[in-house]
Amino acid sequence: MSRLLLKWLRVPHEPAPPEGSPDSIKIFRAGANYYRWRLVVWVFSWFGSMVPLLLSALFVMGLHKLPPLARALILAGEVLFFAWLVLLLPFSYLMQRLNYEQRWYIVTDRSLRIRAGIWSVEELTMTFANIQDIRITSGPLQKFLGLADLEVASAGGGSTGPKGEQIASSHIACFAGVDNAEQIRDLIQDRLRHYRDAGLGDPNTAPATPTVDQAAANLLAEARALRAAASA
Repeated sequence: MSRLLLKWLRVPHEPAPPEGSPDSIKIFRAGANYYRWRLVVWVFSWFGSMVPLLLSALFVMGLHKLPPLARALILAGEVLFFAWLVLLLPFSYLMQRLNYEQRWYIVTDRSLRIRAGIWSVEELTMTFANIQDIRITSGPLQKFLGLADLEVASAGGGSTGPKGEQIASSHIACFAGVDNAEQIRDLIQDRLRHYRDAGLGDPNTAPATPTVDQAAANLLAEARALRAAASA
């Protein structure tokens, strides 16, 4: 059923890895407690919809001055609405499960990619050349659950939605609800250090642009070498 729903919603099962060596691909997922907490919130929200409906039905039944036909119509409408919510219950639960399973955090030796969402798929790709800051945030509830959010800030880059549109706050990549935030942070920092040591992302290590005199000297040296080779 999950595959049929993903196919109907046109959600790719797995995102393509970002730029980088295939051997360096690391895939991370949200922690198990992140899914359990989402289920708790979902259960309370479902009961939050049921309780007012039941209280309303009891209130209508207690209105003795209300005409019997009107009371019957109101109760019938509430029963139908309750039945509709019950029918949607498995679908709603499945959406919670898929939202957890379709949350991807991918890191290579040159970039990272995050994809999340079912109804609205958001995908963000960030190269190491643009990364400026890495930080871990964790509130009291997240600490109790052993979770944290790893936020990677960049000076550029962007996120792309399912139709190629730019998504707001595209300068923050968030590994939400992970239970190994320190491990991911250390991995990104280590690969970022190697990336910059190789001169790929640090402008201070980029080769200097030759001056006009240097270019002329190089050209003269090549011409002399070519003439010497021709004479030989």
